[in-house]
Amino acid sequence: MRKVFLLMNTSLDGFTNGPNGEMDWFPVNDEAWHFVNDLLSNVDTALIGRVTYEGFVKFWPAAASSPSSSEHEVSFSHWIDKTPKIVFSTTLKKAFWPNTEIISKNVREEMDKHKRQPGKDMVIFGGAGLAQTLTEYGLIDEYWIKVHPVVLGGGNPLFRNLDKRLPLTLKETRVFDSGVVAFRYVPEMQQ
Repeated sequence: MRKVFLLMNTSLDGFTNGPNGEMDWFPVNDEAWHFVNDLLSNVDTALIGRVTYEGFVKFWPAAASSPSSSEHEVSFSHWIDKTPKIVFSTTLKKAFWPNTEIISKNVREEMDKHKRQPGKDMVIFGGAGLAQTLTEYGLIDEYWIKVHPVVLGGGNPLFRNLDKRLPLTLKETRVFDSGVVAFRYVPEMQQ
């Protein structure tokens, strides 16, 4: 069965973006790109919330041909463009990016089907709301949380209003030169 893992950047105080939605507080450098590329080597599907999708579709398709794009951005642009994407939204009616499917209802059932299909793993790229929904349904097999050395004091928390406790087991840590620490956790029930 395919695994679903969450890849999320958070501040030390647990926010995925700042009070005004800003995301300028985490470095996107060679070290960060190498980490992402390692994780994506066994992924063939991207899971994205609507807000993240709207941001991605504005930037990534054009990044491959933009003269201001880094080598890493061009590479990721090609990868995300050809990779199947599943967008979770109750309001988005049509996807304008190739290889995109929209799931608007029966999230648990639809994801169970996708997890049973042959293929590589699936990665959740963004959206604290999507992360919370898939956590509530017990659909996340691994949590890769990159904690950045900054306190934002407000913003969108990674987890809000979960209705139950989720015991996790730490499986791996990576410390980056930038001071970022990545933690890989698995839910205790999935060990």
